Amino acid sequence: MRRWWFPVLFLFFCLIFSGYSSAVDLPKPPSGVHAVPSRIWVFPLKGPVGPPMARYLHRWFEMAGKSLPDLVILQIDTPGGLSRAMRSIIEDILASRVPVVGYVAPGGARAASAGTYILYACPLAAMAEGTNVGSATPVLIGGPLPLVPASPSKNPGKSNVSHQNGAPPGDTEERKIENDAAASIRSLAEMNGRNAGWAEKAVRQASNLSAREALSRHVINMMASDVPHLLKSLDGQKIKIHGREVTLHLLPYRVRTFHPDIKDQLLSFLSRPDLAYVLFLLGVLGIAFEFSHPGFVLPGFLGGLALLLSAFAFMVLPVNWVGFLLIVLGISLMIAEVLIGTFGILGVAGIVSFFLGSLFLYRPDSALSQPDTHPSLFLIVLLSSVVAGFFLGVVRMALKSRFRPEISGKQDLIGKKCTSLEDFQEKGRVRINSEIWWATSPVLVKEGEVVRIVDVSGLTLSVQPILKEKT
Repeated sequence: MRRWWFPVLFLFFCLIFSGYSSAVDLPKPPSGVHAVPSRIWVFPLKGPVGPPMARYLHRWFEMAGKSLPDLVILQIDTPGGLSRAMRSIIEDILASRVPVVGYVAPGGARAASAGTYILYACPLAAMAEGTNVGSATPVLIGGPLPLVPASPSKNPGKSNVSHQNGAPPGDTEERKIENDAAASIRSLAEMNGRNAGWAEKAVRQASNLSAREALSRHVINMMASDVPHLLKSLDGQKIKIHGREVTLHLLPYRVRTFHPDIKDQLLSFLSRPDLAYVLFLLGVLGIAFEFSHPGFVLPGFLGGLALLLSAFAFMVLPVNWVGFLLIVLGISLMIAEVLIGTFGILGVAGIVSFFLGSLFLYRPDSALSQPDTHPSLFLIVLLSSVVAGFFLGVVRMALKSRFRPEISGKQDLIGKKCTSLEDFQEKGRVRINSEIWWATSPVLVKEGEVVRIVDVSGLTLSVQPILKEKT
């Protein structure tokens, strides 16, 4: 009995304790705390808003749509940028399946112009101390739009008639752009339940707010000094995504910050319109110099590289191909002037075509703030002068020197006269242009006799006496 009693008793106690353990509820984590850290992705939006930025943010939002992190923080620090790129970023925010929070940080950052629209597009918005938001007035390439006065007109009906019927076409175009921008930002503010009145004021009057003022006027939802404080404040907040309300449970968390790769940084640097314009002209000048001075190699190589880089930038810039073709036509006319010589007619036409093409190189586009969206008039005039001087001056001289008769070498020596320094028949010395050469003659040549050069072989001349040649 004793042999089987102990194993049975041991199994009995194991069953009791295992049943007790399965019946006891394990302590649950506090409400809002994940057993697994939530995934937080931070997308930095730093610098002017342009096509390269819109491209890599679109790529990151696509990754977020596939990996589905718990939250995307769009960290904003921008002076503004092109409206086309801004609208692309806003479309990605609105289409995101992941909650997006706009966060203006760190201290000293700003969400100016295009940044204001992007901040309003985010379902939740936050700012750090020492930041600002506003100045969302759109401008056209070439100058800002006139601001609408803050005070209403005493006679609204008369004022509206004057604006509609008596305003110049340019003012009407600018007013359309401004009204469209105001309606766009008001729509974003109403969608996310934030201050729509001030949003329109930021467009029409370029108004600005500090972080504390933005919080008090309900332009943003909260303030936070850094990302950890922001996540702590966001935990438990409710956010709307595609019509449904979601509660954020973010603690604990794991943060992953994205950065543009080398290709994105290079494209952002090259996509400056003035730089792309200069690179294109440097490429043309380098190739032209190589053709007019063959053998240098380096100008041709650098010119080809500059042309490729400018083509890389033109892929993302709003290039007006009519302007581009005018530049090419202008260069072609200047080259034709050098080759044909029409007393300056083609040259002047080429300079005018080049100048107009430079002015119209980029399509008219609205920008939010005033970044360098077009080469300055001074730069265009300067480079037009440089290109005209190069093709009508340097290239002309190079081509003339190529077709000029040789002034040295074998062809120049044949037919010239020289004086014998000694008597010789097979080989002797002669003087020509204060230089002493070896010479050969099939007949006897006497000292002091004048002979003519008939051929050159290396450093030896073949000569014949002039009298012999006449007979």
